[in-house]
Amino acid sequence: MVYIHFALLFACIIYAAKLGGIGVGMAGGFGMAIAVFCLGIPPGPMPLDVILIIMSVLFACSVMHVAGGMDYMVRVASRVLRANPKYINILAPAIAFLLTILSGTGFTTMSILNVIQEVAKQNGVRPSQPLTSAVVASQIAISASPISAATAAMWVVVETMGVSFGQVLCVILPAGLFGAAVASLISAFQGVDLEKDPIFQARMKAGLVAMSSQEQREAPLPKGAKLSVVIFLLSVVFIVAMLLFKKEIGHTLGSRDIIVITMLFISMLMYWFCDVELTKIKNSSIFKGGYESLVVILGICWLASTVIGIYIPTIKEQATVLLGQYPGLLALAFFCVSALLFSQGATSALLVPVAASLGCDAPMILACFVAVSGIFVTNVYPTSAFAISCDDTGSFMGKWSGTYVINHPFFLPGCLGLVAAIPFGFLMAGLVF
Repeated sequence: MVYIHFALLFACIIYAAKLGGIGVGMAGGFGMAIAVFCLGIPPGPMPLDVILIIMSVLFACSVMHVAGGMDYMVRVASRVLRANPKYINILAPAIAFLLTILSGTGFTTMSILNVIQEVAKQNGVRPSQPLTSAVVASQIAISASPISAATAAMWVVVETMGVSFGQVLCVILPAGLFGAAVASLISAFQGVDLEKDPIFQARMKAGLVAMSSQEQREAPLPKGAKLSVVIFLLSVVFIVAMLLFKKEIGHTLGSRDIIVITMLFISMLMYWFCDVELTKIKNSSIFKGGYESLVVILGICWLASTVIGIYIPTIKEQATVLLGQYPGLLALAFFCVSALLFSQGATSALLVPVAASLGCDAPMILACFVAVSGIFVTNVYPTSAFAISCDDTGSFMGKWSGTYVINHPFFLPGCLGLVAAIPFGFLMAGLVF
């Protein structure tokens, strides 16, 4: 039966990867029905803590979005880019990384990609370079953000190992930053100079490249935009402080309760003081896209915990020895599954509990955690696809257009960034623990 059980799990994961998006959760639910009703496997534990944390953070982000807070952050980032065009290859990934760290979502990065490509081409920089570095930096930043879905899923597990939130941040934040920096450096040297690119020259002659500024007069932001950002960022500081100084403060609250209560509380504050229309919240792009991830995690992660859970004792004997000899295998598993599921949060919720049950200690999990950022393997992820579509210079065309799945500008910087970040993560873990 073991072969049938795991064949079901892998078949559902592969089919889920083909469906993408909310279909991943549906595939997991279908697998659960077969596993429980047909094969008689008892249901494993639902990832409820992870779902509740993600739900509350997404809701608060959606309220801030409706209040104009996201637009305000993007506007500030755009002004910085336009004011310093010579440093576009440095500022683009730095801003994308920072926005993602603070918001816990990559949606903010998509909002500045048009500005990045415009500033780049006006200053003779190949747009694919800063666009690639910004996208990859944002994707890696998810694994370093204290309020991202991926980090929340991981923290729920490692917290039970006696690890403090400060120790977690001391490993994942430097590792993510180092990986993003390496990826950005590689991106800056990809492709020929824009003026020497025959595709760009041909598109220029054909009138397909708009070199004039597309900057439009900025529409006034809602009155509560700035205040909503202040409220949200203060809540992040509060959560981190409550988790960092748990012993000093003397509270016994778990991370789930702190995050959920805080996020619901600030959502109410933003409604009161930032002129938020309640009916608009459910139509926010963050609300729609984010809550899709909840279905993904519920379906596929529940299936994995159900099937793998009944074989944990057997798997643990073999895996403990193997992972002890080759700890990098955990990073490889993170990378491959994230590339299949197109979700850092789903990958974290799926594999971190499994890794812990197999005997992987917290330092190993934290050091390898940055590898959940492997969603850049193909160029069809929303931020990657949008970066390509917003570039009219043709810098993503040619032999690196992605026609062979991995032959695109995101692949090499992303992979090399993670290859550099994982050993750095082990180094940081060795210093912290």
